Amino acid sequence: MKRHPLSIAIAVALGVVLGVPGIARGETIELRSGFETETLAGTSGGTQASDDCGAIAARPNHELRLTEDFSYLRISIAGGGNPTLLVVGPDNSDRFCARNTPQQSGYLQQGTYYIYVGDRNGEAHPYTLSISEIP
Repeated sequence: MKRHPLSIAIAVALGVVLGVPGIARGETIELRSGFETETLAGTSGGTQASDDCGAIAARPNHELRLTEDFSYLRISIAGGGNPTLLVVGPDNSDRFCARNTPQQSGYLQQGTYYIYVGDRNGEAHPYTLSISEIP
């Protein structure tokens, strides 16, 4: 059976919209001080091999916009498989990868951070991302 090119394009588009594992949605969150805790969900892993943070999506899973400097912020991942946390800061040389305990905490300056939730084994698993001002 020969498929029409339009039906193939529609199938690919539906796969992106419905969340095929490894395709990042690029969800954005903007934070100001005083928020306490925010949680987001997603699927770990992807098709891109990072240097040190397992398999990640081609685009960030989340974009974090900080409207001011934070003296303390904790970003952590809870989920199945072997999740990793890759955070790329406002200056692309600001890069942090957490492999064994997927979390980062401490001072973060104002700006946009790109968050990738990878997997050391290249698998895809549901996860919860937590961002908090509470130590």
